Amino acid sequence: MLARTLASLCVALAVPFLQGEVEVTTSQTNTATSALTVLTVRRNGTDATDRFLRSAKVYGYTVKFLGEGGKEEGSKEGGKTHSTLELLKEELATLAEDKPVLFTESVDVILAAGPVRVIEEWEACGCEVFMSADGFCWPDSSLESHYPKVDRGKRFLNAGGFVGRAGKLLKLLSETPKKIDDEPKKKKTKEEEQGVGQGGDEEDSELQTHLTLAYLHNPTRNKYKMKIDHLATLFQNLNGATGDVEMRWAGKEGYLQNTLYNTVPVVVRGNGHSSMVLNRLGSYLARSWNPEDGCRSCWDDMVSLEDKEEKDYPRVTMGVYVERSVPFMEEFITKLQELAYPKNKIDLYIHSNAKYHDEALSNWVDTIGPQYASTMLIKSTENMKGWHARNMALDYCVEKNCDFYMSVDAEAHLDNPFTLKLLIEQNRRVVAPMLTRPYKAWSNFWGAITQDGFYSRSADYMDIVQSKNRGLWNVPYVSASYLLKRSLLDDPQTKPSFIRNLLDPDMALCENLREKKVFMYVTNRVDFGHLVNGISFNPERMNPELWELLENRWDWERRYLHPNFSIAVAENTTLEMPCPDVYWFPLFKERYAKEMIQTFEDFGVWSDGTHEDSRLDGGYESVPTIDIHMKQMRMEEEWLEILRSYIQPIQLKVFQGYNNDLGPPRAVMNFMVRYKPDEQPFLRPHHDTSTYTINVALNRPGIDYQGGGCRFVRYNCSVTDSRVGWVLMHPGRLTHLHEGLSVTGGTRYIIVSFIDP
Repeated sequence: MLARTLASLCVALAVPFLQGEVEVTTSQTNTATSALTVLTVRRNGTDATDRFLRSAKVYGYTVKFLGEGGKEEGSKEGGKTHSTLELLKEELATLAEDKPVLFTESVDVILAAGPVRVIEEWEACGCEVFMSADGFCWPDSSLESHYPKVDRGKRFLNAGGFVGRAGKLLKLLSETPKKIDDEPKKKKTKEEEQGVGQGGDEEDSELQTHLTLAYLHNPTRNKYKMKIDHLATLFQNLNGATGDVEMRWAGKEGYLQNTLYNTVPVVVRGNGHSSMVLNRLGSYLARSWNPEDGCRSCWDDMVSLEDKEEKDYPRVTMGVYVERSVPFMEEFITKLQELAYPKNKIDLYIHSNAKYHDEALSNWVDTIGPQYASTMLIKSTENMKGWHARNMALDYCVEKNCDFYMSVDAEAHLDNPFTLKLLIEQNRRVVAPMLTRPYKAWSNFWGAITQDGFYSRSADYMDIVQSKNRGLWNVPYVSASYLLKRSLLDDPQTKPSFIRNLLDPDMALCENLREKKVFMYVTNRVDFGHLVNGISFNPERMNPELWELLENRWDWERRYLHPNFSIAVAENTTLEMPCPDVYWFPLFKERYAKEMIQTFEDFGVWSDGTHEDSRLDGGYESVPTIDIHMKQMRMEEEWLEILRSYIQPIQLKVFQGYNNDLGPPRAVMNFMVRYKPDEQPFLRPHHDTSTYTINVALNRPGIDYQGGGCRFVRYNCSVTDSRVGWVLMHPGRLTHLHEGLSVTGGTRYIIVSFIDP
């Protein structure tokens, strides 16, 4: 069966797949395309309908919506509601009797191959009416025992998809079905009555019941030669069967493989609780994405701003939300300012619930605010709830006659200045730039959700997060930053809301949008930015970002790590050696040095420079200094990570053969030293209790202090022209007796670590 299916897939896709086994002719394709008509119904869900029509267009189907130009499903005429069954019969009556007809749903269906495959699988079944199969008996589970037993496959009928000739289908649907009365009826659950969770929707129940009763009545089944597609050769209902299928690739062509039955279905339906799975598959099926070309559907309906003058750019309301204290706010604001979009086309709406950031936000609005079309700042002192502020922002957007609404949380750093422009050009009702925490799998979207609406990891999540697969992905949840089209706000049926029970605003928004059948997309076509992690951020500290290396390494390095460190650590780089076996290299920016001095001086608990030191085991310091230990600052963990990440690679490079296999550096003495003429101006010659020592200069000789430096006695070699943020690395025991030269003016600061004592 698989060989036949794959061969027919070549015909359906009209590509040179399985070359030599199948010869594709234009006449075959054209005949099937012109012969088959797809009938379907309109349901709520514009995005899903567009997806269905796209798949039909890709493969050349002719589609007709029932009730077009007259009655629509669910409409009333003379007090009567027109059902799918009635509309279907009316349409069939207009067609030639021998006309092949495929009936399927639209909002929860993707066509995954062409009309040739439909015709072929229908003809191969040896039947006249071929119907999709389901693993659930609905809407009346009491009929389960009446279904014929099957050795393999899904046993029950699902009326969401069937194929046959128009005349035969019309007679079948017009014939009053025989009722099954020989078993007592069980009381239906609410779900069974609606068909929810069993494979269908309430609108389908009349058609479903009609076909079920016809199929279960042996004479009727035989009369119309009805068969169920038990092995999903043509129809794949995903409800209860999501584990049976997976995406496969034949060159550039993607197809859905039913691995349980070894078949390749064509009509893929996300019925019941499986709609989110269909959304995921829809990012690949119908030639939406392939491993060679990447995302092809990304270009569907895309618009361009390249040819527009700035005065004609869409107007955007940008909602900025600072709901808690977060690190690197300075960089966050700078990146918003640097967005490559005319500021006079942006209405800035800012909400803060973090007192710590109120001043920075006020300064931003005062300084740059006049460049924007308008600004509105709601400070933490107003005590406005997050959901309230976000709902107000939508009203503000409408008031300002916006075309788009852009939401950006303070955790979302838009590193790409073209982010806003690219999202607008993508032209989707809801689209988010993919943002991740660097070096982690945490992102601003979920690939899947559980039935109760919480996080679940999809099969392709890691490939998307790691940007192995780039494209535009239909997902059930986005947060942190996203763009909404104005049309969503204007339609009462789709207007977003950030309120739903006790859910947080983003979860409430997404659950409401899912309920309204609005698709949400996340794009990683290019790199847009990243997320910061504020979970352990402590704004009570001075310069609190100094502690953020472990949680936000990417941001910490860009603020504090010297730009030339990567050159120093490179294998082919020779480090400066001002004295024998004394190595000199850049590690920190001047900002790091300045903030460390500020922070330690603010703490202010300097040792007294005597030999008695309760901070040490044994309470005695043989070579005392005026200092503050990293442990006192609760910065030891971060400093040890600096030694592991930035010092050890240099050590392995210059002290070859040492400590290659012993793990990270060990250091119990890590401290900042202060030298002042009237306090402790120098340090007598001594050996360090270390295998090697690092000494980091924090301020400028000749400017911040006079004198000072380090002299290595054995070599009579001194380093006095210290460079801020640069490290001196030298052996500690035996060979490198050294002294701290006298400071004659100002104050000298250094950080010292005795490594591997």
